[in-house]
Amino acid sequence: MNRCFYQSSPPSFFLWRRGRSTSLKERQPSRPQNERANSLDNERSLDTRCHLQIPRKTVYDQLNHILVSDNHLPDSIILINTSDWQGQYLSDLLQNHHLPVVCTCTTADIQAAFNTIVSRIQRFCNCNSQTPVPIKIAVAGAQHYLSAVLRLFVDHLSHKTPDWLGYMRFLIIPLGAHPVSKYLGTIDYRYNSLFQDAAWRDLFHKPEAPVVAQENPDVVSRVTQYMVGANGAHQLPIAEAMLTYKQKRYFSFHHFRDSDDAAPLSSSLLSSTPPQVSPALKEASPTPPSSPSINTSFCAYSSGGQAELMGLQVDYWVAPTERKKDVEKRDSSSKNTLKCNFRSLQVSRLPLGGAEPSLQPTMSMTVVTKEKNKKVMFLPKKSKDKEVESKSQVIEGISRLICTAKHQQTMLRVLIDGVEWNDVKFFQLAAQWSSHVKHFPIGIFGHTKGPY
Repeated sequence: MNRCFYQSSPPSFFLWRRGRSTSLKERQPSRPQNERANSLDNERSLDTRCHLQIPRKTVYDQLNHILVSDNHLPDSIILINTSDWQGQYLSDLLQNHHLPVVCTCTTADIQAAFNTIVSRIQRFCNCNSQTPVPIKIAVAGAQHYLSAVLRLFVDHLSHKTPDWLGYMRFLIIPLGAHPVSKYLGTIDYRYNSLFQDAAWRDLFHKPEAPVVAQENPDVVSRVTQYMVGANGAHQLPIAEAMLTYKQKRYFSFHHFRDSDDAAPLSSSLLSSTPPQVSPALKEASPTPPSSPSINTSFCAYSSGGQAELMGLQVDYWVAPTERKKDVEKRDSSSKNTLKCNFRSLQVSRLPLGGAEPSLQPTMSMTVVTKEKNKKVMFLPKKSKDKEVESKSQVIEGISRLICTAKHQQTMLRVLIDGVEWNDVKFFQLAAQWSSHVKHFPIGIFGHTKGPY
């Protein structure tokens, strides 16, 4: 059973996505076909068809152009998911202004980029006595893209000394739905004004590229303001998830695994409408021994259909308060159990509604159940069951959670940080990642909530 980190989302961005994301070339046939656009479209098309797991040469070319010397590290690097039209559009704009952009279209691309960055930081440390200034690594994409970067961050730094936790700082540029970005907007007013306003959402939250020209926000200005001004750090806690699933066989970036294996997860989200995962991020499903996550929620729903009720048993442990710590130590087996039919189950590591993070690592769980009232007699008619509206409940302060289906043959679909996993038998979540890499450093302007 493999461990994985969860919170802003699942193992990485791999298999099992719904629908197909068409490329910018397919959606905009009138787009000028310059050499770069042709090259990018051809490479992405080849990757999607053949599921190649080798980095593209352009990734290394862009990295070598940015990382020019072992004695000097750049102030910033911008990683962009260009498998969707939003990333292609953004990369075109930023490269026209000569910003340090690295375009990634596949799992192998993002892994190669992160490996190279870590390697160059190591070379700098070997050649210099002074501590490196933190590199600002912008991550431009949707939720599942950040999840992939998070996994790499935890995998690499778990084998490094603790001082490495201060060598990198990640800047979140949302392209589409992004719970972590939405959360940052609640704690940083300037960030909110740049990436959570209507103009930015109207441009980048669309499933398809605009067909006609429209008045767009000054995208380059917003990104550069963030890159230059985000000198503060917000430490997002990293949770841990393990899921056991039944899968005949699937290709793993690291190796092959057979059925009844456990897959590492990131943040977790349980919902009936899973988001689309772009082709670049769903080709394979790497499952390293451990993987972290920092997203918002973990979602699971019945594999039989989105509208189907789930018969689940959820065992959870609430973190003890100061007064109850001694009691909890004497009775560590105490737990709470929910056993009923669920319409949805959602677990989140991010503080709710921008609330201040608690001193203890905890999660919150939102459950929606649908029950029937006891039989009511309507004379002279026969008794019948009267359905009631769904009941929603929020439980906070959870330190650990285990979810299993009531019936052994029932398989679940689980959505973690934007990544969908099928044929899940059961899963368990912990509010704190177990290694010394317990937080994900996010670049912000400052903790200013502003006039909401």
